[in-house]
Amino acid sequence: MDRVDDRPQVAVIGGGYAGCAAAATLASKGVACTVFETAPVLGGRGRRVERDGLRLDNGQHLLLGAYATLLGLLDVVGAPRALTRRPLAIAPFSRTRTDALTLQAWRAPGRLGLLLGLLSARGLTWRERLANVAWFRSLERAGFARPRDETVAQLLAPLPPRVAKLLWEPLNLAALNTPAALASAQVFANVLKASFAARGRDSDFVLPTTDLSSLFPEHAARFVRDCGGSVLIDTRGQIASAGATSATVIAAGRAHAFRAAVVAVGPHQIDQAFSKEYLVARPDVAARIDALGAMNYEPIVTVWLGYPSRVDMPGAIARLDDAPGQWVVDRPDIAKAGQRDVAQLLAVVISANGAHMAMTHDDLVRATDAQLRALLPTLPACTWSFVIAEKRATYACTPDRPRAGGARLAPGVYLAGDYVNEDFPATLEAAARSGVAAAEAITSDLRNA
Repeated sequence: MDRVDDRPQVAVIGGGYAGCAAAATLASKGVACTVFETAPVLGGRGRRVERDGLRLDNGQHLLLGAYATLLGLLDVVGAPRALTRRPLAIAPFSRTRTDALTLQAWRAPGRLGLLLGLLSARGLTWRERLANVAWFRSLERAGFARPRDETVAQLLAPLPPRVAKLLWEPLNLAALNTPAALASAQVFANVLKASFAARGRDSDFVLPTTDLSSLFPEHAARFVRDCGGSVLIDTRGQIASAGATSATVIAAGRAHAFRAAVVAVGPHQIDQAFSKEYLVARPDVAARIDALGAMNYEPIVTVWLGYPSRVDMPGAIARLDDAPGQWVVDRPDIAKAGQRDVAQLLAVVISANGAHMAMTHDDLVRATDAQLRALLPTLPACTWSFVIAEKRATYACTPDRPRAGGARLAPGVYLAGDYVNEDFPATLEAAARSGVAAAEAITSDLRNA
């Protein structure tokens, strides 16, 4: 390894996907790190939650084949790829619905697989299919560039309304967790470009077969330790001072000296990563933190439902009718290791704000179970349930959201988090990209210091 020097050099405040990506990338470059994580489990907004012997995820995070940075980091830290790949498919949970869209992307280079899938989609007329293809080709000819203030609803306006409602609006909500009327057209276009305009496999659904903490963060922590660093959970780190080649972090009542620090927490938590004295001394930093703290957020509710026998699903992910759940995900990997009376574990996903946020957890369980049962009457009686409501699951991916302005916050202080990456929405891939970008900025600055 090409080491900068042998001292512990970088503090990483936050052990989510962004912080772990930064620490793992630094460790791979020979830079020793110390990660400070206040929670008892690594992963941040993509973490494990244990309940009744089941190792659940706090949310279902969409991964696509195009999300190469996170997939590459699994190899860097020596993590097994506990993932399954399936070609993009949208199928209704109910096989008897005739008004629902069924789409299967084909295995073909670049956009050809999607275009063939669009042409063969069931639930659309031929006029709607051809209009869909023409719209996508027009978007491609424009280089997927959109006006900065355009919303997804405006982007979809040229399409027949049923095409927008049945296909692109659900995909936008799954990817951006922001309603089409508010969501950034440019960010959605970036997702479409990454997924459908390069390799055929880039549009694949990539589904974890383990909990999100085990997928990457815990392997990253092991890698960081093996490379001479440390990972401290249940430990809050706070920057007391920082300069071009130094940073002091206070943790557990002790001062720790580093050459730089990465702040890898949510925008609403950034101010807690600094001492009051530092922010008073650096009003410019305080102003940027205040601006980022003004971000709006969208929730994600996951209703976990356990059933005593398996039912036939059209795929690992199925489309619901939005009353209230939008998607249902089959998680046999979790069911196998958990409750003996749970043969099938389904995660019903409800994205963004809505009337469901005023419902109690018991009412949500009843509503989603009834929703599934109305679509599939043969569903057995629910024997186990649990609700996880992340009120700040993602930032609202709107055209006018505050921008982080890159990885460098101040001399010796760097930012990492899904909100720092402006190309992708608040996904695990965006978090991973931001962590790698922060690590690369640090190593460049340390070498040039």
